[in-house]
Order: sequence, then structure tokens, then C-alpha cells
Amino acid sequence: MTANLQPSQQRPTLATLEASLAACGLQLNRLAARMRAHGPAADATGQIPEDAWESDDVAALNLNLVPLAYGGCPDAQSLVSRVILMEYLGYADAGLALALPGPGLAMPPVLELASARQQADFFEHFRSETPRWGAFAITEPDCGSDATAMRTTARKTAHGWVLNGTKCFITNGARADCVITFATVNRQVGRFGIRAFRVDRGTPGFSVARIERMSGLRVSQLAVLSYADCEVPEEALLSRGDENPLDDAFSGAQQAWDYFRPLLSAVMIGACRRVRDDLATYFDAGAHPAHERHRIADVEASLLDVDRQITAAQLLCHHAAWKTDHGIATSMDSSIAKAYASRVAARVTRASLELAGLDGIAAYPSLEQSYRDAKAFDIMEGTGDMQRLMIARAAQRATSLPWDITQSPPPRPTQPFSS
Repeated sequence: MTANLQPSQQRPTLATLEASLAACGLQLNRLAARMRAHGPAADATGQIPEDAWESDDVAALNLNLVPLAYGGCPDAQSLVSRVILMEYLGYADAGLALALPGPGLAMPPVLELASARQQADFFEHFRSETPRWGAFAITEPDCGSDATAMRTTARKTAHGWVLNGTKCFITNGARADCVITFATVNRQVGRFGIRAFRVDRGTPGFSVARIERMSGLRVSQLAVLSYADCEVPEEALLSRGDENPLDDAFSGAQQAWDYFRPLLSAVMIGACRRVRDDLATYFDAGAHPAHERHRIADVEASLLDVDRQITAAQLLCHHAAWKTDHGIATSMDSSIAKAYASRVAARVTRASLELAGLDGIAAYPSLEQSYRDAKAFDIMEGTGDMQRLMIARAAQRATSLPWDITQSPPPRPTQPFSS
């Protein structure tokens, strides 16, 4: 991905990120405290409470995931640093962490597919004192993310392009100011007919058909988007100008998934750590397990097992992020991190409910909310089953595997990943 990333030779820490973001106008600890306080209301209504962040935070939040060249925070450019940040905010509230303003999933395809002028215009949109969101639309009701079966079409006209079709499960789709939309210009050539278009909110023919009723992560507002003779100008087509006939926009979509799966995994890890800490606090206060067959020793053993699973998920997540920062292909690593983290989230939240019972939920409602969020985690950025299928296919193609200790590790690049 041709991103302006300059990963530090030293691993970033939360403390260095807090200091850097404070210099950019964002007090991270206060933001997390507000997210935790307003998380229940966001979960109940599916809307971001007005006080979830202060007006002074908005300008910095809008630049979340914006490259340095376009005004992003200097010390929050590597994926490893962003993973650390999202784990911290996922601990506060997973739903609000995914609903933060900024370009979101639209960022990687813009960097991969757009010209320098298009990139500058896109990211300039986020230099604002009011919240701005971007979104990424590829999934469709009948074919998921299978590019060869994509039905949303883009037809060339004298004035630009006309889009027709439907997209579903679009994170922040209902509140997005601009949506990077994938459509086919020729279904006969499969993925090689896929192109990406910038569609701004308010474009005639573009509308939000509905917001899905979710069991968890409700404030992320997974939306169904409709394109009915939606006409966009010629410059809406993302194009570097140096493409060859075998280039296709689906590579930009793959970049988005590979980049965001570690970020989503980090949110899950943060949410699991909060469940673990709330559970420990509940029993440290003298509570007893919900069922007589469980003893305090069982609780201690469960917490140790939870710690082990969370640590394993965190290591997988950071490994994928490090490889991304150093320009190493990460499709398999990102899928492994996401598939394992979502499974850990399901196990941890279920175990916490079994141990704490109704009394524990009454004392810590976040336990029940986290259980519902874990159900939604599995479908975001590709279901767990799809991730495992992708891992298996990648393993069949690979000459060496990440878990094969008999293979020599790949040489470390002499230069960090950059544009």
C-alpha cells in the first residue's frame, strides 16, 4: 500500500501515544473516560451521544487514520501504534471505538488506487472542526465480498458514471460523508472489471436504505446503501493514471481488509481485557460464582486462561501490524489475527456470564453488552468461517507458513515501509 507511513524503529507505547496525541489536541485518557461513561447510552440507542467527545477533540479525531502528509498525527502513523490506540479505546467501549470520526476503512483503497490529487482532496475533507466519517462499500446482499459475483454496476456516460446496486453491512454507512464504493464496469471479466468510486453524501440517487438491527456494536451503524441511477463525475473514479489492463480495484479492497483486521482485532482485545478486569473486580469484592459447581478456585483458573487467550490474540495482532508496517504481505496474518480474536471474544464473554450470572450482570452491565458485541465481531471484516477459509487457501499457496519453525524467518527490510 502506498501509504506515508514511517514506523519507528522502537515499539511505540501508550504513554508516547498519549503525549503525541495531546500535542495534536486530543486528551486520550479523557476521551476514554467519556466513551466508557456514554457507552451504555450508545448501545441502547445506536447513536453517538453528544457528549461522547468534546468539541476540542473533533479536529484531532477527524484526522485519525489520515496520513502524515495530509495532516495526520506524526507518532500515530504506523499500524502498530494504531493497534495500541484501538486496544485502549476498545477497553473503554468497543462500539464507540468503531464509530470514531475519520476516513475509516476508506483510507487504504484511497491510498492504493487514487491519484495524488484525489488523495489530497479526499483527506482535506477531514480537516474540519465538525465530525466527518468515511466508509467503504463492497459487500452486497447476494454475493458478500465475492468480486466475481458483484452486481453493483457502473456505466460510463458523457458526464461521468452512473451507479446502480445495493451494498450492505457498511460500518458507519448511515453517517458517512463520503463512501468509497466498488462497482463493476464489466461483469464478464470478474475482478478485473471492478472499479472504485467516491460517492459523497447528498449525491442524487444515493441513499441509506436502512440501518441493521444489531445485537451488539449498535452504534457502529451497519447500513444498507442504495444506488439508483446515482450519477457521479468522471473524477469520482479512483485512478492513479498509470494502471495497466490487468490492474483492478479489488486489490484496494484487499488492502483495506488486511489493514483493518488487526485494528478490529485490537478493539476485541481491549473489550476482552475490560471483561476480564470487571470480572476480577466483581469477585475480589466478595461475590460468589453463579453456580454452586463453581468455586473461587475455578474463577482464578478461568482468569488465568482468559489472560492466556488474550495475550495470544494480542501477539497475533501485533505481529500482523508489524509486518504491514514493514511492507510484508499480511493477508494470512491479518485473517489469523481476526479469526482468533473473534473466537477469544466469544469464549471470554460467554465464560464471564456463566461465572458471574445475573447478579454479576446487574453489578457490571458491560458483561452482557460485551457478550452481544462479541456476536457482532464475528461478522465484521469477514466472518470467522470466511477467515478460516482464506487462511486454508493461503496456506495451500504458500511456500512457507508463519507457524513453520523449520523455516528461516524472512529477512527484515533495510528500509521501513513507506511511500
